[in-house]
Amino acid sequence: MLNDNEKKKYEIISKVINGEITRKEAMADLNLSRQQIYRLIKIYKSKGQEGFIHGNRGKENKNKLDEKIIEELEEIYLTDFYDFNFEQFYEKKVLGNYNISYDAMLKRFTNDDIISPFAHKKTVKRYNEKMKNVIEKEEKVEPEKVELFKSRIIAAEKAHIRRSNNLFVFGQEIQMDACQGVWFGKIPSYLHLVVDKATKKVLFGWFEYEEITRGYFVLLFNTIINYGIPAKIKTDNRSSFSANNAKNKEKKTFLTQFGKVCERLNIVLETSSIPTAKANVERENGTFKKRLAAELRYENITTIDEANDYLNKVFIPYMNKKFSYAIDEKTSVMRKNTYTEEELKLIISERTNKIIDNASSIYYNYNYYVPVDPNTGDITCFSKGTECTFIINYDGDYWGKIENHYYQLLKLENRDSIMKKESKIEQPKKEHQKFIPPANHPWRKNMMLKR
Repeated sequence: MLNDNEKKKYEIISKVINGEITRKEAMADLNLSRQQIYRLIKIYKSKGQEGFIHGNRGKENKNKLDEKIIEELEEIYLTDFYDFNFEQFYEKKVLGNYNISYDAMLKRFTNDDIISPFAHKKTVKRYNEKMKNVIEKEEKVEPEKVELFKSRIIAAEKAHIRRSNNLFVFGQEIQMDACQGVWFGKIPSYLHLVVDKATKKVLFGWFEYEEITRGYFVLLFNTIINYGIPAKIKTDNRSSFSANNAKNKEKKTFLTQFGKVCERLNIVLETSSIPTAKANVERENGTFKKRLAAELRYENITTIDEANDYLNKVFIPYMNKKFSYAIDEKTSVMRKNTYTEEELKLIISERTNKIIDNASSIYYNYNYYVPVDPNTGDITCFSKGTECTFIINYDGDYWGKIENHYYQLLKLENRDSIMKKESKIEQPKKEHQKFIPPANHPWRKNMMLKR
């Protein structure tokens, strides 16, 4: 049987053969060229009506998707990868394992009422309306899809366009920030990130249960060890970077412990309360929220040590390979690190000014410490009033900088038993005779008058 289009062609060519219309009129009616009209006339004469039937009718499409593959992928996604976006799921599970393109998978997932947790607003609205009507009318629908609809958390953020910034070079500006979330397990934690502005490369990441200065020390230390010393660091106005109560507003940044570290390393520290001022690290926070938490759950990672290990050995290298740009060593302004790890641990530290007392010890946090020569291991004594810089280094060890030399600080368990002052020989106290006023003393006279 001919379809409508084929039937129309057959009837018009019949009129041409019978002389009812001209070839030009047939060209206009069918919107075909002269050569195509000649080809149809030839088919009409040789094959008749059957020649107008399309050759692929009744044949199976070679490119038709295997329904078993689609069903299997949908089951895998709904069971184990429900919080992955489609591109991430395709890269993680489908690519290289199944003979299906990303576009084909995306189309079938959407037609089967499975959408990404980060779908566009129009898709989300259409999906919500359809699923609500299905549930309210109690139509037959798979339980997995109902659970997906009920548990789906939609983010309104749209995909961003990544492009290199030709105005900056590697190391000219790096940005730091922390992002809170339930990344692993059930306890909220903070993901600290450092991102280079020019290459969009994530230089390091670190999990802590609170947003603390220690987390940013870890970022700076590993950035210097792996890449070098940057020219500028841009952060927000939190107390780790900026002292709001500083009297000297021009130098308020360098009053914090992190600011002092930047000053020692000759790094410019710039803070801002505007999120768009450090847009690169803010954007990475959003990207990591969409991908990292899902992968940590899938990998059954529940401890902070496992999360930090997976973050820096697996996830960040993959993200940098996918999204960041190559480092141009010719234009890079990242200074080469000339410090050893031990020297760098002393530089990236918390410091407090102290005074040595008359027992050659330093008082800190309700404990006493004595300086020990790191080369010989001997306790070194200093006179009372000597200035000491009390240092808590990167590893949390206590050091002291005294007269331009570094000493390890040894905690005294019992200060009196180790450094006891020589006491003077006590002299017997003289007994003083009590003064008894005479009878004619003015004090006695006044008392007699009162009586």
